[in-house]
Amino acid sequence: MNQKIILLSSLLLAHSLLFISFVHYPETFWPVFTITLSILIFNSITTGSLVFKKITSTDTVYIVASAIFLYLLSYVGIQLIQWLTPSLFEDMEQFYDIVQPAKAWHYISLVLIVIPGEEIYWRGYIQQQFKKYKKGDTIIIATLLYAVAHLYSGAPLLIVAALVGGVIWGWIYEKRGNFWVPLLSHILYDLLILVFIPLL
Repeated sequence: MNQKIILLSSLLLAHSLLFISFVHYPETFWPVFTITLSILIFNSITTGSLVFKKITSTDTVYIVASAIFLYLLSYVGIQLIQWLTPSLFEDMEQFYDIVQPAKAWHYISLVLIVIPGEEIYWRGYIQQQFKKYKKGDTIIIATLLYAVAHLYSGAPLLIVAALVGGVIWGWIYEKRGNFWVPLLSHILYDLLILVFIPLL
């Protein structure tokens, strides 16, 4: 089958699954979202470009600095939304209640399936596939597609976080050439914002 058709079909599948996760089953978000990311991992694992190397001290700086930077941006964004549009802040709180891990298996899923799945699919597969067909900035293209997929959540801050996070994680993957760096940065960021120092 034509590789472009496979890529487009994969994106359609990703959007369909994420739509179901965010819109149709908010009360069963974690089981559905876990299955969604598992399918996306399976869909991309054989064709994605994942390079794992030993983590250096420089890699560690990239991991920690990028996660903290994204956390601080999220904090500022939430403060601005709470100040400028309180009603939107209330909607964000409701969304946060859905996505925040509440059970032990949610945390396991977050670290072992959800975050790795997002990185494997969007940075390891989509971003690398676009290199074959597009000579422009594939990081921006992959990030826009990543952010658009979050529109179904109805959470503006999550969409902005996907835009900024997608650029940073895509860039540090290309910069460091080590998949551990964006993956661990993403894990640390999510743990900060959802577990260690929740913003809502």
